[in-house]
Amino acid sequence: MKHLEPSEYPQDFFYHRTSAEIYRPYIESCGNIDTFDIGNAPQYAWKKGLLGNRVHVVKYERTDIEPDIEKLKAEGVKHAMVTWIPYSRSDIPTGWRRLYLTDHFQETSVNELTQDYRSKWNDRARRALKKYEKSGAEVKFVDADTFIAAFRASHVKTWNYKMIKNDYIRNYKRIRSFAPDQVRQWLVYSEGRAVAGLACLDYVDNHSVHFVAFTGTAAYPIQGGTALIDEWFRSSLEKGIKYITFDQLRNPHGPSDQRGYTEFKENFVEHRLSFPKAYFKMF
Repeated sequence: MKHLEPSEYPQDFFYHRTSAEIYRPYIESCGNIDTFDIGNAPQYAWKKGLLGNRVHVVKYERTDIEPDIEKLKAEGVKHAMVTWIPYSRSDIPTGWRRLYLTDHFQETSVNELTQDYRSKWNDRARRALKKYEKSGAEVKFVDADTFIAAFRASHVKTWNYKMIKNDYIRNYKRIRSFAPDQVRQWLVYSEGRAVAGLACLDYVDNHSVHFVAFTGTAAYPIQGGTALIDEWFRSSLEKGIKYITFDQLRNPHGPSDQRGYTEFKENFVEHRLSFPKAYFKMF
């Protein structure tokens, strides 16, 4: 895994939360939020009205397109705090101030799919896949109802798993309802029982992002999680997907509960990207 410098970031790779059309109605359904196109790229920003739309919060995330303050004013935004998280730019124009207190996701990954995609994995991932292949288990593409039923039935010995599981299922159902053909999902079956699952979200024609997953206790000995990642990569390559991304990764000072899933994802990651800097203007 290589940690890229901003100048090395692929310029045709886009963040799903600000480029996937399936996410627009989801964002707008969160309450008095409007999305709007920016530039010629398949990207959008969002604005949220407060105090009867007298004040707005505006966010441009992971884009090198500078927010157009005059355009916002022309569209009726009278007072706003505008946040801008650049994608790869370092030449920040005058007037933008650093925003140090921010909750945006700062780390992500990107893999450019090739026929030899497994060669970009680390040794641990390749060993895990060999172990799975000897287990007799099977990965199957399934419909949404089958995936949800298996997710509900899954069990992990952690005190908050049931609460987290229900949140993930609600999120999966809600986003999938906007464009079901853009969501794919698989289950791992061992001895006739579903023990792990993965759903991905396809967007911008040739991108796919790790959406939601579960790994029941019975899946660990057979490396079911690794098998699902392999099927996601294999089928995405067959589908013509260019970029695979695991979405959020833990930053060096992030919460400890993000450590486990980040370490798992990093077994497969080709490149890591960072977005530590955010800027703002107020008018």
